[in-house]
Amino acid sequence: MDKTSALTILTTEHYTLQMVRTATIADAASRAGHLLTTISASMIALGFAAQVVSPQVLLTLMLVIFTGLFLVGLVTLFRTVELTIEDVQAGLGINRIRHVYGDLEPSTKDVFVRQTHDDTAGVEADAGQTGWPKARRPRLLGTALGVAGLVNLINGLVAGVVAGAACGLLNAGLTWSIVIGAVVAVAVISAFGVALGRIGRRGLAPISTRYPRDNPN
Repeated sequence: MDKTSALTILTTEHYTLQMVRTATIADAASRAGHLLTTISASMIALGFAAQVVSPQVLLTLMLVIFTGLFLVGLVTLFRTVELTIEDVQAGLGINRIRHVYGDLEPSTKDVFVRQTHDDTAGVEADAGQTGWPKARRPRLLGTALGVAGLVNLINGLVAGVVAGAACGLLNAGLTWSIVIGAVVAVAVISAFGVALGRIGRRGLAPISTRYPRDNPN
């Protein structure tokens, strides 16, 4: 195959992968926005209800509504993780193509600002996750600051509200309701954070790496 045909094929695939990244980012942001809007609307409705109902009825409403919000949040969370995996896969492909560009025309290698390595480290560098040079686990920080990390944080807080409302209905007292709600929130955020990290690694595991960062070429 001649160089012109190869460049045509590569640029077409590059454009397709870039469109995939754009679509996944827009979809993830939209789903997170819908979740936040739903939670905000529910809290406003509960604020109005609190003016006319007893505390027990209000706690019951909170338990029912926030349980539903937690389930909606779970669906949003797992979908945003899938979208993140798709985005990273597309990023790997783009970096691989960029590397081949440099092989076809070596004079362009010094022009590229973005990464030319098709490993996860290269994609993380493009995503700005290398901005934590002194952190012990920069990948964990970068993941927590993404859309999936935000949704996981919101879900943990919603789970804490559910636990606190349940404790209130059981007459546990305000202090214990707050403490138990906080413990549940931290536990949910940590547990799902670990689980989603493993899901992400499994989603990227089948992709082979041709041009890692330590490649001499």
